Formats: sequence, C-alpha cells, structure tokens
Amino acid sequence: MGMFEIADTGGMICGFRLRADGPAQDVQWNVDAAPDTFPDPGRHGLWLHFNFVDSRADRWIAQCGQIPEEARELLLDSDPRIRLEPLGQGLVGVLGDLHHDFEADPEGFGVLRLYIGEKLIVSGRRHPLQSSDRLRRELRGGEVIASTLQWLSHLVQHMAETFGSAVNDLNETVEEVEDRILQGRVADEGKELGRVRRILARLRRLVGANRQALIHARARLPGWCEGDVAQLRMAIERLDAVAQDLELVQERARLLQEEIAGRLNEATNRNLYLLSIVTAVMLPITLITGMFGMNVAGLPWLQDPEGFWKVCLLMAFVAAGTLLLLRWRRLF
Repeated sequence: MGMFEIADTGGMICGFRLRADGPAQDVQWNVDAAPDTFPDPGRHGLWLHFNFVDSRADRWIAQCGQIPEEARELLLDSDPRIRLEPLGQGLVGVLGDLHHDFEADPEGFGVLRLYIGEKLIVSGRRHPLQSSDRLRRELRGGEVIASTLQWLSHLVQHMAETFGSAVNDLNETVEEVEDRILQGRVADEGKELGRVRRILARLRRLVGANRQALIHARARLPGWCEGDVAQLRMAIERLDAVAQDLELVQERARLLQEEIAGRLNEATNRNLYLLSIVTAVMLPITLITGMFGMNVAGLPWLQDPEGFWKVCLLMAFVAAGTLLLLRWRRLF
C-alpha cells in the first residue's frame, strides 16, 4: 500500500507551494519556530498537512487568522461525519480514507479534515492515511498541480485508487472462497465470507458518503473554481466506478454465502433423512428386543437351546422387510 507518511515537524507532516510551471516546492516550516507567521502561498496556492495528534498543530490552527473561524472549528473537531460544504469563498469538510495498515487491520477506517481556499489548503488527520500519503509522494515526485481545486481532484483520484485496491483485494479473497466452495469445502468458509461482507459494507458506506459529499460540493463551488471543475468531475466518476465494482463484489459475496447456507442445509437434511431411515429400521427390532426382555412366563423359545438364534433371525427378517417396504414406497 505504500510507505508511511514522513515524520512531522512541529505537528506539520508536510507543506507544498503549488506551481503551474513546474513541480510543487517543498515548504520547510515549523509551527514552533514561527507561531505568528505564515508561509508565502505563492501565486497558485499552499498545502499544509498536519498531524492532529500533536497538540502543537492544534494550537497553531486554533490561532491561525488566515483560516476562517468555522473552518478552524471543524478542523479541530472530533465529529467523524463525512461532508464537504462551501464556506465563504472556500470549502471545508471531512472525507473518509483508509489507514495505512488497512491490510493488517481491515477495520482501519479514518477521516481527513480539510479546508480549501483559493490560495490555501489546510488538512490533517489523527492516523496515517493512504490517499493523503499518495498525494504527498506524487507532489514530491514532480507532479504539477496548479491550483487548490486541482489538488482536491488529485486527492479524490488517489482515494479512488485506494478504495479500488482494497476492493480488488477483497474480490480476490471472494474468488478464493468460491474455489474452495466448488471443491466442496464449505464448513469454514461462512466465517470468512461474513468478515469480507462486513468490510465491504463499511467500505460501501464510506465510498458512498464521499461521493455524496463531493457531488454536493461540486454543485456549490466558489467562482474561482470554474476552470478546474472538469478535472474534479472526472475524479468523482472514477470514484463512481469503484462504487460499482464494490457493489458487484458485495453481491457476489452475498450469493456465495447463500450458496454455503444452501449446501449446509442440504447436508443437514440428508443426514436427518438417513437418521430417519435408520430409526425406522431399528424401531421393529427394538420392539422385539423389548418384548423378549420382559422376562415373564409364556415367552416363546424360552427353553429352546436355539431360541437366541431364532430371535436374531426374526429381527433380521423384520429389518429386511422394513427396508423392502421403504424401498417399495421409494422413500430412499
């Protein structure tokens, strides 16, 4: 899934000055060293990415006058509800993402908090996330991003790649389970499919919430975003494609779980049927042994030296007769 995000400095994970004529410039800046100053955003914008676990980042954002007050409140809030809303001439919100250790911990879902203005992007997280780290490495690798809305478009594209990779991994797991089911090994596959379906359901809610937030924000973008709306629309369409793939995998997992349930029910019914046949055959024999075990006068063959074998022959005859009767009635 990629490397972990770099160690932060004074609570800031990374900073980039966006440029239209070349790769973004790495901003070396420490919130402790300059608590009352602000990096020059340049002509095209500035991205500052923070680690909200560090109290220094929280303190600096709370005191930063370049960020609107409502945006500061949302950045420092703990509400995980996903949304992206207009705020003055900018956007503020929360988008869902996957933890860096999602493969080791498939329950690892996190959120990225962000404020996007015409010349400033401030984002942060409390756990290393995949999409923001992909974007950081892309900028460090020389990618040209000329505006803050283009930055959002690239972030959404990386989210689509992150979610798509997770869906592909889960699809491979479903395929492996399907192969084992076709081989008749269904005893332990229900638990695995249940785990996969649980993760798929959470992924579906996360992707769906991101899509709705982005579509809602795209319809209410500030005026300075007009030139880059097409790129954002394409990024949202990629997220739509991932959502469709996710639904297909989810439906496939559901059908496989129903197949497992059907096969287990079939095996259970078959075992109960065989048990019923055995019970039907043994019932007359049990009746005979019960009668001869009453130990009262008048029992036949009580003094006969061959009485035991005669009773055994009688029981065998009754058992064979019962089997023939069941066969004649086509009950097995």
